Amino acid sequence: MHADVERFSFDQGKHFLRVIQQQGRVTLPADGNEQVAILLHHLQALAEDVIGPYGTPSPRPGGIGPGFRIEAPPAGQEAGVFRIGQGRYWVRGRACENDTDGLLYTAQPDLPGPATPATGTWLAYLDVWERHLSAAEDDSIREVALGGPDTCTRTRLVWQVRLTDTAPPGRQFDKDDIRTHWDAWEAFLQPAGRGLLAARARRGKGPLEPCVADPAAGYLGPENQLYRVQIHRGSGEEGGPTFTWSRDNGSVVHPLLRLNGAAAVLRDPPRDRRTALPVGTLVEVVDDRSTLLGRPGTLARVKDVDDEGDDYTVVLDTDAGTIQADRHPLLRRWDHPDVDGGGDLPRRAADGALLLTAQDPAGWFTLEDGIQIRFQPPDTADVHYRTGDYWTFPARTATGDITWPADPSGGPADLPPQGVEHFYAPLALLSLVPGQPVAVTADLRTGFHPVRVQ
Repeated sequence: MHADVERFSFDQGKHFLRVIQQQGRVTLPADGNEQVAILLHHLQALAEDVIGPYGTPSPRPGGIGPGFRIEAPPAGQEAGVFRIGQGRYWVRGRACENDTDGLLYTAQPDLPGPATPATGTWLAYLDVWERHLSAAEDDSIREVALGGPDTCTRTRLVWQVRLTDTAPPGRQFDKDDIRTHWDAWEAFLQPAGRGLLAARARRGKGPLEPCVADPAAGYLGPENQLYRVQIHRGSGEEGGPTFTWSRDNGSVVHPLLRLNGAAAVLRDPPRDRRTALPVGTLVEVVDDRSTLLGRPGTLARVKDVDDEGDDYTVVLDTDAGTIQADRHPLLRRWDHPDVDGGGDLPRRAADGALLLTAQDPAGWFTLEDGIQIRFQPPDTADVHYRTGDYWTFPARTATGDITWPADPSGGPADLPPQGVEHFYAPLALLSLVPGQPVAVTADLRTGFHPVRVQ
């Protein structure tokens, strides 16, 4: 959720039922967003309680509907390709909709360039998650009558039919075993040991004279901000996990008309100081492909800005290659300065991201203006950070502090990431023999009978 908002206020643990507006009071976007989140939570919980963890509408008694049925490929299709049935499949209360009859595995709208399987037995499964979209990724969101500014953003449900030929320890590619122990497969596909983060505003060392502010106390920023800390490179990759951070929730983005090496041509010039890209700014080159595949974008510093002529060109200090315009490439601005760590500052990785390991024995390091964060040590076997994992927290000038839950001892709590959450469902077992088309050996879907009014 890279939206330009003041905060995300929905807290499932509070069990709020609705938001009530009061007369004569200030209304904030967070209130409306929380109401939507409350309603969505209850709808998804209801659907999961009624349907179960996954299932497709099945009008015939004893049968299973066509939604997301894995079928043999059409004649003449390359090896490893199969079809995905048209219809709806519910996963943890989320409705996945395939609008294309006989959709090919290699033509999925939200899974660019999937690799075709090799010889052997494979599990086909659904990977479902929520993606945030702004007018930078989908221009239809923008109201052209306003002359350019964007308004609200959107989220959409992404579904991807994926394959694996590796089973969790103690499990096997057997229909009954997979259905009975699907929780073990889910934990294998998305490790449960998500890395934790704690955040705080640094406190002073003691009382000062009356009316004299402690320069080391609390949040010292001049404005209210929504900070975002996001994992850039995940665990298991060379060099270990890294992160980036933003004081605007990573919401400052600039769509690109063209990207050619180090020259990025913006679709629209920055509107104001908040969206500016001065020399030295850290940006990430991302597009639909990197986002849908969960891969980090290329990080680069702004080396120069050429706003002469018809094009507004940002010159980067790194060759970012080329990206096709239909992939909606954009520059996302991050805010950590171009300095290597020293003292309580985070150290910089080779690509410009920041390392998770702090030099302070207690694990804390400072972002800016008194804000400090602490990651769970990433060098532990059961701690997994994934590209795109993120945490947000508001910083407020009125309190000189950030909003972050406390643990039982009164210190800042160690929290798992707020997203991105993935949900999974088994679809089919496949067998691939050289020279032969894909064979579906087991249908792992479940069905439910829709309620009909007589």
